[in-house]
Amino acid sequence: MKRDKRKNKRREIFLICLTIGMILLIIFIITKGLTNKKEKQKEKQEETITTFSTIHTNTLTVERKKPEIDSKITDWNLILINKENKIPEDYQVKLQEIEGNHKVDIRIVEALSQMLIDARKEGLKPFVCSSYRTSDMQTLLFNKKVNQYKRLGYANQEAEEKASYWVTFPKTSEHEIGLSVDIVSKDYQILDEKQENTAVQKWLIENCDKYGFVLRYPTYKKEITKINYEPWHYRYVGIENAKFMKERNYCLEEYITYLKS
Repeated sequence: MKRDKRKNKRREIFLICLTIGMILLIIFIITKGLTNKKEKQKEKQEETITTFSTIHTNTLTVERKKPEIDSKITDWNLILINKENKIPEDYQVKLQEIEGNHKVDIRIVEALSQMLIDARKEGLKPFVCSSYRTSDMQTLLFNKKVNQYKRLGYANQEAEEKASYWVTFPKTSEHEIGLSVDIVSKDYQILDEKQENTAVQKWLIENCDKYGFVLRYPTYKKEITKINYEPWHYRYVGIENAKFMKERNYCLEEYITYLKS
């Protein structure tokens, strides 16, 4: 009898252990399944995030490549005139007088007038010393500069090259299209680098973009413009363009290249 009781007790313990084992196994299987499910969901989420990130990055890349300004190189105020880009033969300019006998393209009169008025309100004395020039006048000025170098002993070709850094070849001057003016201080009218130290030039260099003008030939851009530093030569490009060029530190050649890209 005692033996039967011990046997039954062992059987009960065995069944209890077996039951506990089965329960643990079931819990393990269920837990493992939930873990795998979570891992798959996580992988799917990460894949989705990666895909979205890639799409978003590509979108940003495309957006960065889009022009950041709505201007075209064919806009009248962005015409590029330099040694490599002559004035088109059919180019016509409608002129209007400003500041006495000076003339400029009629489309820049209002902006130029306002810039001079505002400068004078600041107690400054801006003075327009050069504006529109005919091709004949440009030829006369160019030859005069060439002859100065010839008198210094330079041969004709070298004299022309050196002269072109101060007075551009005829048909390659912005003065011939009426979009540029030379402005100096009435108290200092010499065209040299000291001009930049006048209160007039300091104000113009700081504020000209607000009226659509840029300092056309900065000293640090002469390798690009092929023109020596002229802290008196201002070119009209339009307010939006002028501000953009100032922010990017572009000369006109660089800006045109940017718009082409």
